[in-house]
Amino acid sequence: MVSAEWTEFSPALGSAAELQQFCRYAKRLIAASLSKEPSEKLGLLDEVRRDVVQTHQRIPVAVRAASLVLGDLLAQGWECRSRHGRVEIAKPHAALDLDLERERVRRQLHVERDRQLHRPAVRTFIERMERRVFHRGRWVSVYSLMRDGAELAHRLRDFREQFQATPEDSTSILEVVRPYLQVVHGDEVCEHTGLLLADVWRYFRHSWANPYRSVPGRSLMLLVRDAAVEFHPLIGIAALASSAVQIGVRDEWIGWAPEAYVDELKRSASEHHARWLQQLVDEGIEHIYQDDFLDPTVSPLTRQTFAAPTLEAIAWLEAYSRAQRDEHQRLADAEDHKRAGSLEAPLEEDRWRRQAETPLFRSKRAETLAMFLRARLVLGGQRNRLTSQRLRVLLESPENRQAVEALVRRAKSERVGVAMADISVCGAVAPYAALLGGKLVAMLLLSPEVVVAYRERYGDAESIIASSLAGRPIVRPAHLVLLGTTSLYGSEPTQYTRISVPGDVVGGRSGERLRYRLLGRTEGYGTLQFSAETVDALSTLLSQSEGGQRVHSIFGEGVNPRLRKIRGGLDRLALSSDTLLTHGSARLVYGVGLARNFREYLLGLDTEPDYLIPLLDPATTTDRIARWWARRWLMGRITRDEVLVEVGRHQLTYPVRHGARAPVPTLSTPQLSLFEDIVEHNP
Repeated sequence: MVSAEWTEFSPALGSAAELQQFCRYAKRLIAASLSKEPSEKLGLLDEVRRDVVQTHQRIPVAVRAASLVLGDLLAQGWECRSRHGRVEIAKPHAALDLDLERERVRRQLHVERDRQLHRPAVRTFIERMERRVFHRGRWVSVYSLMRDGAELAHRLRDFREQFQATPEDSTSILEVVRPYLQVVHGDEVCEHTGLLLADVWRYFRHSWANPYRSVPGRSLMLLVRDAAVEFHPLIGIAALASSAVQIGVRDEWIGWAPEAYVDELKRSASEHHARWLQQLVDEGIEHIYQDDFLDPTVSPLTRQTFAAPTLEAIAWLEAYSRAQRDEHQRLADAEDHKRAGSLEAPLEEDRWRRQAETPLFRSKRAETLAMFLRARLVLGGQRNRLTSQRLRVLLESPENRQAVEALVRRAKSERVGVAMADISVCGAVAPYAALLGGKLVAMLLLSPEVVVAYRERYGDAESIIASSLAGRPIVRPAHLVLLGTTSLYGSEPTQYTRISVPGDVVGGRSGERLRYRLLGRTEGYGTLQFSAETVDALSTLLSQSEGGQRVHSIFGEGVNPRLRKIRGGLDRLALSSDTLLTHGSARLVYGVGLARNFREYLLGLDTEPDYLIPLLDPATTTDRIARWWARRWLMGRITRDEVLVEVGRHQLTYPVRHGARAPVPTLSTPQLSLFEDIVEHNP
C-alpha cells in the first residue's frame, strides 16, 4: 500500500471571516467523503455543493471557488483530513491490480457523467428519444436502433454450427452482422426512424463512461450501423475533433519536437530542407496583413524592412505586440470589441481585414511577423539562397537554432488543425461491444470514406486564425493524413491493441499496413476532475481579481481556455495548480498514419499526401475493412459460449434493460437537486 503524500489545501482568502466560512464547508465535505459507498458519498458531497452553489450570492466568490474545488477533488477519490486547523489533501494512487485500477478510473469518470445525466434538460432529451413515435406506418423510438441481443446470439450460434459443419469463407458471417459507415450531417434524419442523426449520436454518447462535452474547432461525427437487420441498428459511434496542440510523445513521433528536429537538420540537412525553411519564411510573411504596420504614423516599418529586417524593427514589433495584447485585455469585454471580432456577423467582404485589425490579432500579427523577420535575418534575407552546408553551419549558434526552432513550431501550427485529427469518441454499444465491435469502429476510422468526408466538409473552410492574420480568406487543404487518440485507461490491452489492416486486403500495397501504434503515456495532467460549476466560479474569481479576467474564451486568444481558467483561478487562490491539475489517470497515446509521407506532409516538406489506401472507391474499402474485422476478430469471439451469453443478455423486452440505453440514475439519489436550477456552462 502506497502511503499518501499530503499537501496543504490553504486557499488565500480575504479575511478571517472568509477563512472560517471555508473551514465550515471543508469540514462538511470531509465528513461526507468518509462514506464508503460511492453513490452515497457522491450524494452527500453534492448536498454540500448544492448549498455552496444555490447560496452563492451570500458567499464570497473565493470561498465558493475553493469549496467547489475541494468538493470536486473529494468526489474524484482524493483523500482529505483536517490537522491542527489546517486542511490537507492527497491524490488517489493508481491501484497495482489492473482491474481495480480500471474500476477506480471508471468511478472518477462516472462522477461528472452521472451529474450530467441528472440535469433536467438531459433527462428530457433521453425521455424524448425513448418515447415511441409513428414513422412510415411503424411505431419507432431509439430502441429501434438497438439490436436485440437474444436474436443476434441465436443467429451467431446458427452460423457457428453451420460453419463448423461445412467450413466456408468466414466473411459470410456478414449476413449476420453487416457493418457500414454513416456520416452525421446537419439536420439529416435516419430514414428508418425519422430521428435526427445528430440526436441518435448524442443519445448513445450518453452511455459512455465519461460525460459528453462539445469541443471547439473541427468535428466529424460518425455512426457505424448494421444493415443485416431491420432498422439498421447501431454497432457503435465515433467522432473526430481538432487535434490537441501539444502532446509530447505524439510530437516526437511525428518529428515536431523542435529541438530534436533541429539537431537532425544540423547533422543531415539537405538542399530540400534549406529551400523549405526559406519558403516557410517567404510564405509566412506574405500571409500576414501588413497595411497598418506600414502606416508611418503608427510604425517605423517599411517594405524594405520586410525584405531586409533589422533587430530594431523586430524589437519594435515585439513591443507593439505586448502593447496590443494589453489593449485586448482592456477591451475584451466591451460590446464594440465583440462586434468587431465576431465571426457570427454577416459575411462582408472585409470581415477578415476588420478581424485582423482588432487588438488581439494586431498583437498576434506583430508577434508572428517578428518571428519570421528574425528567421529571415538568420537565414540570409529574401534574395540570398540558403544552401544545406550554410544551414548546418548556421545551426552551430544557439540564437540561430532558436529562430529555426520557431519556424518548426510554426510549421506544426499550420497543419495541426487541418491535416490531422483526434479520435475523441470511438467505441461499440451493446450487444456488439462483447463482439469486439470497438475494434471494428476503430478500424473503420481508417477507411477512405472518413478521409473523403472530412475533405468534403472542410475542403472550402476558411481557416479562422490564418485568415485573421492575413486579413483575407485563407483556405488550407483538408487532407487528413494522421489520426491520434488516447485510451480511457492507462494500461493495455485497449480496443486499439493489435489493430492493423493489411494494405493488400483493402486495395493498397502488399507488405504495408495501417495500424495503431502505441506512442507512450500522458502524464495524467488535465481538467477532467473539475465540474462546470467549479470552472465558472474560478472564472468569476479571476474576473474580479486585480487586472481583471485574463481568459475570455475568444477564438484565437489561446489554446484550451478551460485549462487556463482553472490554472489562473487556482493560482489566484494560492493553491498548487500543478498538483491539483495532476489527476493521476494517465492515458495511453496512439497514432496511425494514413499516408506514407504523413511526417513530411505535416511539416510542409511535401505538398501532397501519398495515401496508403487509394481514395478511388471509399465505400468498397469500408466493406473490405469490415470483412477483415470479421475474419480477424469476430470469428474468434463467436467460438466462446460466454461471449454469446453476454450478447444475449441485452434484450428489448419490456422493461428494457438493454446495455445500450443511456444509464440515467434513479431520481431518488440526493445529488439531483443540485443541478435542477443551475444554468449549464460550456467554458
